[in-house]
Amino acid sequence: MPRISVCLTHYNRPDKLGATLESLALQTRVPDEVFVWDDCSPNDPTYVIEEWKARFPHFVYHRNDVNLGMPGNLNAVIAQATGDYVANLHDADVFDSTLLEKWASALDENPNAGLVFCRDSRWTNKRFVKYWVPELKALTDGKVFFKHYFLGRLDSIIWGTVMMRRKVYEQYLPFDGQFLNWADVDMWMRVCANYDIAYVPENLISLDQTPTSQRTFSFYKFALVQRLTILNIKKTYSGIEQLTALRKQNKVWRGLWWRWMLGGFIHGDWARISEGPRYFKVN
Repeated sequence: MPRISVCLTHYNRPDKLGATLESLALQTRVPDEVFVWDDCSPNDPTYVIEEWKARFPHFVYHRNDVNLGMPGNLNAVIAQATGDYVANLHDADVFDSTLLEKWASALDENPNAGLVFCRDSRWTNKRFVKYWVPELKALTDGKVFFKHYFLGRLDSIIWGTVMMRRKVYEQYLPFDGQFLNWADVDMWMRVCANYDIAYVPENLISLDQTPTSQRTFSFYKFALVQRLTILNIKKTYSGIEQLTALRKQNKVWRGLWWRWMLGGFIHGDWARISEGPRYFKVN
């Protein structure tokens, strides 16, 4: 049976970390090893770790001496994993007890799948479900997945929580620091170039939706996603397919840019209006 490593990144949410670890302790498929990497949080989570570490067969906790940022912390913790399958999970989220079992089964059943993801609590929103069409299949060719779920968009159907084969991580690491908290989206796009994408059509993750600065509107944020999408179009396609994909992505960007600028004028959002012009061209 393939071994499972859980890599849990944490930053400054010790009050919610206990619920996350409890949901991992209740998994029907017990992880072979759990690594929790704290990114030098102002609020030390060690007291939560002490409460839960004995519940796992192999548990390693590390607290960075300096803040590495999301990509750096993720690279550091995944480097510790020795399992065949590596689950990349976030603190503050709560996982269904069957999550690891169902993710591992999907990879077992689909040898060419580079990663597997599932529905999460975003899928309870009808507008969210309607936006992501066509409906996903249990297994999708990676380039087809890129076309339907990344091309012509500036967001990601895949949340930052997936299970990936360690051999695939070894091929594509590191997470690219230039993309900051969206480095994981860049990683999923890169995997699409050579592997299928597996999907479990069940809501197995309850996401923490506490407002943060990363969830507010920013031209900078969307321009960052546009740049990484353009980069991966060039890696995924060639020839006329590449030119067609680039035109489509740039058309979407320009349309959204004008829409966001108009929204700024309508709502008197002068910060948005002043920020927008510097990002009209991002590639």
